[in-house]
Amino acid sequence: MNRAVTSRGCHTALLGVALALMAAGSLREVITPLGYWVAWLAWAAATVTYVRPRRGEGAGFWLPAGIMASYGLLVLGMLVSAGANRDWVSAYQALKIVIIAGMFLAMWWLALRTGWAQFMTALYWVVGLVVTGLVLTVAMDPAKGYVPLMGGGRQDSILAEHGVLWKAGALFLPMFLAGVVAWPRARLLNVLMATACVFIVLLDGSRTAQLVLAATLAGFVAFVAWCGGWRVLRQTLAWLLLVPVILVGVQLIGTSVNGWHKASSASVPVAAEGAVAATFSTRLGRGDPARVKLLKAGIPQAIDCLPLGCGFARTATDVGRGTPMPVHNAYLAALGDFGVLGLLGMLGFVLAAWQPIYRVIRGAVGFEQGCFIVAAAGSALGYGMALMLNTFTTEMSEWGYLIVMLAFAWAPARALDE
Repeated sequence: MNRAVTSRGCHTALLGVALALMAAGSLREVITPLGYWVAWLAWAAATVTYVRPRRGEGAGFWLPAGIMASYGLLVLGMLVSAGANRDWVSAYQALKIVIIAGMFLAMWWLALRTGWAQFMTALYWVVGLVVTGLVLTVAMDPAKGYVPLMGGGRQDSILAEHGVLWKAGALFLPMFLAGVVAWPRARLLNVLMATACVFIVLLDGSRTAQLVLAATLAGFVAFVAWCGGWRVLRQTLAWLLLVPVILVGVQLIGTSVNGWHKASSASVPVAAEGAVAATFSTRLGRGDPARVKLLKAGIPQAIDCLPLGCGFARTATDVGRGTPMPVHNAYLAALGDFGVLGLLGMLGFVLAAWQPIYRVIRGAVGFEQGCFIVAAAGSALGYGMALMLNTFTTEMSEWGYLIVMLAFAWAPARALDE
């Protein structure tokens, strides 16, 4: 019994370290990019040492062929492009993708030995860490004050700058939504965690994140209605109504305090009015001409580079900053930089994220187990959606989210609590 408890605790700790490394994306600026990679490699070494297959377990620990084929196609496309263009930067980036594939191996083995309870516990701790980082950031710079959730501002954190911060909120949110449905006794905790995730997304201010958030909520409602029925959907939505109520309360308190801090007591009504106005404004309606310009220029560039690609970060254009900026669409970048093979590799991850959802819809697993599988796979799809509006990257602070969610979406069905 004690050995089993210790084992579950170690699995949770290993997961928590990986999730924290993802959420603390700006850690690279503190310990240098090399130090950040060393931290990930140390995690992988510890994980593989602790959860490696024992004698007789090898067959059950085989990696999913579709996922590894995606890595293989992407790396092959990068290497072919590197050879055709004599672009050694592409070869170096291919090496990083190989290392990332090795990280997936470690995460896959960990997922095979870990239950949903340990995964969720690690998520609770890491989301708490992210929120704590935000609170400390504001506390250390009170003159800057609290940034309105949807008032057009963008909040950094000591753990992650805006543009990076949102990923922990948007990509962890589906797991807490699954917890609201599947674990009735833990509904309040998961509602609070879901609220924290939405809070993180809105505070970051990323338009990409807001679109991913909207898609996540729409997909969640469709799945629960389809597989759980209207009764389950009504119960779930009744609990989730707490999320906007809490967020509006936080918004009104935070922006009112800003007004009181910056103005005399006679301006309190004005501060409260500003808090209400900021609550219902958004950056989405402003558009993004730079991204549109990059996309328009990137399509003909990618076509001209077919079939082998022109090399890493060559699908780029100047948007008025003096230097070419890579196109903000990872799939178009993969096509233009690494050719057809690169694009097929990237699309393979999207297909790999969809397959577990298809298995659940077909009724291959129970509803509660299916909730978590769909949540993990849906998070991987959300990552894929975000790549449509972001550059191609080879950083573990980005790929880590895809790795953990694909691993847990593909892991064999098991009881929710071991």
